[in-house]
Amino acid sequence: MPEKRRVTQKDVALRAGVSQAIVSTVLTGREGRIRINKETRQRVLQAMRELGYTPNIAAQHLAGGMSRILGVFTYESVFPTSRKDFYYPFLEGIEEEASRLDFDLLLHTRTVGEGNRRSIYRSGSNRLVIADGTLLLGFMDQAHREELARVIAEGHPCVFIGRREIPGGNLAYVTADYTAATRQLVEHLLALGHRRFVYMAEPSQQESALDRRQGYQQTGVGGVVVFEPAEFTLAQFKGLLRAGITAFVLENDRFARKLQGFMAELGLEAPRDLSYIVLGDPLGEEDSAPQWTSFEIPRQEMGREAVRLLVAHLLGRIGLPKHVSLPCTLRLGNSSGPLPQRSRAG
Repeated sequence: MPEKRRVTQKDVALRAGVSQAIVSTVLTGREGRIRINKETRQRVLQAMRELGYTPNIAAQHLAGGMSRILGVFTYESVFPTSRKDFYYPFLEGIEEEASRLDFDLLLHTRTVGEGNRRSIYRSGSNRLVIADGTLLLGFMDQAHREELARVIAEGHPCVFIGRREIPGGNLAYVTADYTAATRQLVEHLLALGHRRFVYMAEPSQQESALDRRQGYQQTGVGGVVVFEPAEFTLAQFKGLLRAGITAFVLENDRFARKLQGFMAELGLEAPRDLSYIVLGDPLGEEDSAPQWTSFEIPRQEMGREAVRLLVAHLLGRIGLPKHVSLPCTLRLGNSSGPLPQRSRAG
């Protein structure tokens, strides 16, 4: 049996009794010089339904129209298998807002090469241009930043979820205000009477880590100790206690779990013997999530806002912010409390 011929715009135009240009205008939604009344538009749509016409998205895009497809590109493997995954809420927000704004999503997978190395130009050309614009997530090294700067220079619309600085500084992004959230948590400890602090940070120079440290340094309470969580030893912990440290500012939950282990080993409890805060919100089911003092990152809203920003750019709206910073929500848990009595006496 011969293969059934694909219905074309020409077929739709003949059925509706209009020009092919009018059919194309109805599909793209860009009227330009052609003005289409409601009755003509309905006639074209009815002809499409009767003929079972499916738009050729690729051809429409090449002709200069919008495909209404947003690309999603990740610099690391971020698509989760669990709702507890760090990236899950970002992707949830992206999907919800893209659907609301009537856009499809395209996940780029052919950008992954040997050793799971991801590159936009892996095949020699920019594959992101298949979509109208692209949302990006994940860790970036310097080579990635230079590559993305090239994409921006070529004019492809992009929005990164998370603050990322690239050569030329022209990347739009949606981020969380880690600086303000960190400063507010440290000020919470100050209000409780703590004055001897230590900040434990990983060697990362990613923007989110630097923003947290900036918030801590704005309070002027103490220094930053940089090392891997695996290098944090019981002997170091004892030394910090002997030095009079009563408040620990921990960059992530890896430090927090080491600290909790040492406290259990020494029979210490928070906030009776010391206080600590964690600069983030490790995900978990509600009944198993840690109850320590921390802040909640607005992941879903960051995903939604990134879609809104990208679509607004595609629709040519002017006066839009290039960078959007969303507030975090403080969570005062059971790991922080007033300065211990023995520390006051000392």
